[in-house]
Amino acid sequence: MNNFRESRCSISAVLLLFLLQGSRAADVHVHKAVGDSLDLIADYPKEGLVEVRWIYSGKDFAVYEKDQIKPLNPPLFQKRLKLYKDNISITLLDLKLQDSGRFTIVAEGKSVQHPTKVFVLHVHDLIRDVQIEVSNSWRESKNMCVFHLRCVSSGDLNPSYSWSGDLVRSGQNQNISLHPAESATVSCTANNTVSIKSTNQTVVCTGKGTSVPSGTGFDLKYLLIAVGAGVVVVVILGASLAVFCKRRRRTGQDESRDGITVYEDVNTDGVAKKRPESVKGMSIYETVDDLKVTQNMPQTLYDKINFQRHPAAGAGAQTSSSYQEVL
Repeated sequence: MNNFRESRCSISAVLLLFLLQGSRAADVHVHKAVGDSLDLIADYPKEGLVEVRWIYSGKDFAVYEKDQIKPLNPPLFQKRLKLYKDNISITLLDLKLQDSGRFTIVAEGKSVQHPTKVFVLHVHDLIRDVQIEVSNSWRESKNMCVFHLRCVSSGDLNPSYSWSGDLVRSGQNQNISLHPAESATVSCTANNTVSIKSTNQTVVCTGKGTSVPSGTGFDLKYLLIAVGAGVVVVVILGASLAVFCKRRRRTGQDESRDGITVYEDVNTDGVAKKRPESVKGMSIYETVDDLKVTQNMPQTLYDKINFQRHPAAGAGAQTSSSYQEVL
């Protein structure tokens, strides 16, 4: 009798577990890029629907009841929830890496428990750039260049890498060996579920100790052109400076030989002209002395007045003023 009861209990537990599993749909994995949006649609019939809850990592963040949706716990997805009035759904905007996790939608009716929906969100960063880093070495025993290739990308921290061209392999690091004068072109692709980017690289083995990757960094020919242009500019500037200094020196010698000064250029006519050789080196004072008027002309204010005086008063002479008579 006890065994029969135990069997009935076991059967009941199995049936209950089956019913619970049946009320829960399989997890849906969703992959999104940073900045995308996630739709959480509760497509249940409204008739007899009592409540719908949206849950993220065990926390309710929105609820539908009495024919309307309202947010709960605002700090969880503040200003990033879009609520709808015409259907029972929510959209999470501007996804971030930290939004990755489990979203659950639980719906209860008046007489039925609707299946629970589970969305497992995976948010990925976009792959922004891909480059191939190249280093090389010379293998003396085989007379070959060995190139060490590493594919690196920015954005997603854990993308998948694949190679094509002369290398059909996978993985982030690859090696390739070439004999002198041989070259190889490889392509690396970085991808995740939301983005993909590729880049190409050509490497050339130019001989012992001189194996050079092609297409990376600053090309040698451009470096040589830049150096040559710099040398030409320096030569032109040096020649121009030498000519200028030579002309400056010659001009200074000519001026010192002529002995012309600002004082020597001034004459009574106020016109600048070259002075004769006999008066070279004269100062302004000597020039003024040469240009003096004759001694018969008045030289000072007093002399001018004296020249206009009447002759000294004598016997019977008439004077022009009483002062002159007294004198």
